Amino acid sequence: MKPLKELGQNFLNDSSIAAEIAALADLKHGERIWEIGPGKGILTNEILAYDVDLTAFELDRRLEQPLKERFGNKLNLIRSDVLRVNWQELLDQSPQNVKLVANIPYQITSPLLSRLEEHRARFDKVVLMVQKEVAERLTAKVGTKDYGLMTIRMQLVFDIEIGLQVNRVFFDPAPNVDSAVIVMRPRQDSPRHRDPELFYRLIHHAFQHRRKTLRNNLLHMMTKLQLAALEKQSRFDLTRRGETFSETEFIDLCDLIAALTYSSESTK
Repeated sequence: MKPLKELGQNFLNDSSIAAEIAALADLKHGERIWEIGPGKGILTNEILAYDVDLTAFELDRRLEQPLKERFGNKLNLIRSDVLRVNWQELLDQSPQNVKLVANIPYQITSPLLSRLEEHRARFDKVVLMVQKEVAERLTAKVGTKDYGLMTIRMQLVFDIEIGLQVNRVFFDPAPNVDSAVIVMRPRQDSPRHRDPELFYRLIHHAFQHRRKTLRNNLLHMMTKLQLAALEKQSRFDLTRRGETFSETEFIDLCDLIAALTYSSESTK
């Protein structure tokens, strides 16, 4: 069966790598597991070896019957785009949390991460094959070239590590990039900020022009008067670039901006 480029299909073709991916999820008997894009079932087979309750989402109608014939009632197959189904409805079918284990189509990486961020409280662990450069961005340290908006958003709510690096030759067809398997665990100590919408605006502007100072980037969301008040009260050097600020520094800065904004509006 020929992989479809429009669906972002790059089938994993090495069962030993599939076994390593499944092992990273620390699967246990009876756990609820989701898989996205089971394809020909190479990872599915390794997941089911742990005797789990597996639900797989497959968009390609050509793969529906072969998967059903191979795995029978051991697999709950939903033939749909995972981004179009009602996650909350599916998650609420049981009080038990879910683990997600998947070799995903790389074109859905960003929207999938956003969905995971939204529903993180219902996931015990996420194990995903992604492009190597995405894995490096998700695990980047402050001040490095890979550190950015995606890093902060996801590290704020997940502990993330690279569990496995996978060469492009282990896929059919081989993609143009190498891959890596990331392991994500929801943070129990996730820092809180008073205004989530303002926080995401702040980090968006902070990295919009990476070579500019944070002060210059903040002019896109604040007046010069507000910025002057912020500089007067802030302990931060706003001539630093955004990439040098940690997530906790951004949170503290956001809370200060929120306080200044509220104070300014209340005096009108």
